[in-house]
Amino acid sequence: MKLLKFPEPLHNGLLSASYVLENKLVLVGNNRISVWDCSDLQQAAQGKKPVRNMGSEFEMELPVEEDLPRYLVVIGKQLVIAGDRTIWRSAVDVDWRIAREATTFEKFVEFEKDECVTDMKYDDVHGTVFVGVSSQNKVWLYDVATWGKVGTITLNAKPITLIVDPLGELLTVILQNRSVTIYQYDELGSTKVHHQLNQYVQMNPLSYNISMSPQGTLLPMVNSIKNSTPSVQLLERNSNFAVQSTLVGYIDKCKILKFSPCLYEKQNKDKPSTQYNLLASSGNDDGNIVVWNSKRAKPLFNAAKVTNTFITDLQWSEDGTSLFAISNDGYLFVFAFQEIELGKVLPKDEVLKQRSDIQLLEQLPLPLPKVEAQGEKPDVKPVKDIKSDPKANNGISLIKSGKKKVAPIVIKSNSMEFNEPSYLVPKDLKRRPREEPQSNGLSSKKQRRDIEPIDFLDTNLLIPNISFSKIRLATPKVRLNFQYNSFVNKNLVMEIKNGTGNEQKPTTITLTLKESDKDTTLFQDFTPKFITICTCGDSFWSYCTEEGVIYVYSCSGKKILPPMIMGVPISFLEGCGDYLLCVTSMGQLYCWDVKQGKLKFPMNTVYPLLNPTLRYSDDVLTRAENITMCTVTSNGVPLITLSNGDGYMFDCDMEAWMLVNDSWWAYGSQYWDFTNTTQTGTNSSLGNGDKDDKKNKYWNSDAEHLIDEVRRNKLSIVNYLESKTNDEMSRKGRIRNLQRFAKTILMKEGFENLEDIVTLSHLENRILVSLKLNETEEFTKLLIVYCIRLAEMGFKNRLDDVLGWLYNDGDYKDSTVANHSREELLKRILVACADIRQVQRVTTSYASALGIIDMSL
Repeated sequence: MKLLKFPEPLHNGLLSASYVLENKLVLVGNNRISVWDCSDLQQAAQGKKPVRNMGSEFEMELPVEEDLPRYLVVIGKQLVIAGDRTIWRSAVDVDWRIAREATTFEKFVEFEKDECVTDMKYDDVHGTVFVGVSSQNKVWLYDVATWGKVGTITLNAKPITLIVDPLGELLTVILQNRSVTIYQYDELGSTKVHHQLNQYVQMNPLSYNISMSPQGTLLPMVNSIKNSTPSVQLLERNSNFAVQSTLVGYIDKCKILKFSPCLYEKQNKDKPSTQYNLLASSGNDDGNIVVWNSKRAKPLFNAAKVTNTFITDLQWSEDGTSLFAISNDGYLFVFAFQEIELGKVLPKDEVLKQRSDIQLLEQLPLPLPKVEAQGEKPDVKPVKDIKSDPKANNGISLIKSGKKKVAPIVIKSNSMEFNEPSYLVPKDLKRRPREEPQSNGLSSKKQRRDIEPIDFLDTNLLIPNISFSKIRLATPKVRLNFQYNSFVNKNLVMEIKNGTGNEQKPTTITLTLKESDKDTTLFQDFTPKFITICTCGDSFWSYCTEEGVIYVYSCSGKKILPPMIMGVPISFLEGCGDYLLCVTSMGQLYCWDVKQGKLKFPMNTVYPLLNPTLRYSDDVLTRAENITMCTVTSNGVPLITLSNGDGYMFDCDMEAWMLVNDSWWAYGSQYWDFTNTTQTGTNSSLGNGDKDDKKNKYWNSDAEHLIDEVRRNKLSIVNYLESKTNDEMSRKGRIRNLQRFAKTILMKEGFENLEDIVTLSHLENRILVSLKLNETEEFTKLLIVYCIRLAEMGFKNRLDDVLGWLYNDGDYKDSTVANHSREELLKRILVACADIRQVQRVTTSYASALGIIDMSL
């Protein structure tokens, strides 16, 4: 580790706040703002660049007057600074590359004398700025798009510290009475209490600076009073904020605690690698800086007395290899670390992956309009008349009564919500009446949700596929604004900004190439309709409107096909390769070859997958399993999974749905992998050591090696579908029934061979599905494992059947199966089964026919 102390004080000997964005370090102190290049500071700390040549890229003055700045937020290229009683924001965007001395700041909010700002934080997910106000005991929520106040959190004590969730869902407020409350919020300003922590912290009425872990799972509580020694307790979000670990090592009470924006990994010799976070902290009135590894209770290192005063702020570099500290006497400190000291820095994708594993909260209800009573004192004193400023009035309409209406807020999340399918049917539809209640007043069975009859103006114009449909699927709700990232190129982003659904404010569709230095707009289009879903393939982009109209573009914006009219809303729209898959709300399935401009197979339906015969009842509409995934492969094969864990594929040759994986095989097959899930952290609860030990008695080294290769194949479609089955079984709590199943049914008379039979059934189906999906390597490996298993179990006739199919009546030299020669497959199977005596009569006859052995000797 290298430590650089800048040789002279900055900003006339006072630094109060800092911020890191786009590899730039922004410093605030006294009435000055300076911007530094993080890379230059790192190189200077490592001795690669002389310190005497170091300097800020540019500086700006602040109109602070007597109110000194204490809090800093950087929003893109706009600076927001808060003092004790004033909040300023830059009038124009700040160019990081060019000195802008002409940049001016304007007062955004000015408080009364008895009011004070206690903290200011920024949520970059929804574009919300949180401001803690002391005398009113409130937290105000501002939308940075319009700079209008969209919400207020009323507290029972003075807010001291605000901690923002990187997922944009939770705001932790630490109060002066030492209590801690976690609030859920959304971009519309709605809030509610999510969790009340039952612990108290030693908080003085000072400004604290605390952040959560970048993946959003760890919430730090500083200066816990549960122990006599001051400590930090890391609370686990996924465990109802229980204490995960305790970090002890203060010289004095903690005032600043900042997580590094990166995750780190340590390689172990005999154990799996360990992932962890790094934290940096400093105390109230000492000059110490302590860094922790979240997996260790003791500090990683302690830099004691780096300054004679106290540290005012800490900031990590974006790459996680450097730490910047500023002191109250105006000095800048740079800590430059080596990989051997911190560990391997994982890419940003790992942080985003762990964020996606956190289950999102249910959406809050829409906020009710607030009516301001006459004579009520406003919360803020407006400094600038918004009505007279056309730029500031963007998105806000002022009403004569003084109330303001905030425009729709941008929703940056890709999460989707769905409208429930309709339960309306024609009023004159004949159906059996419901059963009358029994004499004791109790119904004979639980009543289902009744359907709602409606009248039609003209039954002759009734569309049968809507009003008498066998299926009614949920459809996505219209989102105000959302983005879709291409899986082929992560830098390609399609952004949808829905308008008002008419020509006055049409919907905007923009495809952008996001590069490191700039963003390039590839094409833009407009439509007066609402857009619900968008997707892409290798060479096309597509979206659908609320009414069920599909548009298809090339990457340059040229329309590939005329708009396709489905006639009903669309529930699923997926693209992959050259294929576009569509499932309407009535269950109609379309799969188009966009490159050829035609259907891959005739229109079909998902109705057979929902078990209509098993769920027959007297009601016209009955509930079925939910569709949890609907997608298409690069070869144009539709795939669907249901909430019962089953997965299906559509075979265009047979024009029928085929079962890929069944939850029944999870109960009985010895080759089912319970550790294969789409959720991290659940593998330990899905393991079944007894079954693993039992199946090993059949394995030889060849079969074990092949089945391990199949399990490790991350690109296997069948592996992914089986992971979805494990997820559903874990969600419904059916995993715990596995041990009971093995101990009961397998011990009953007549079921002794059930496990072996189910195992073979599972293997046979995987082989056939792999062949249909053209996964040739997986097909070959599973076929060899299947033949080895048949040989070990002594199934001579079935093994002879497989070998005869490959032998193909002697035509095996010039014929192929799954892009492999039949002769090659036969030889590999015969060699693998050669040592198994039970089937040597079968294998030797084929070995003789292939010329591997000479039976005449």
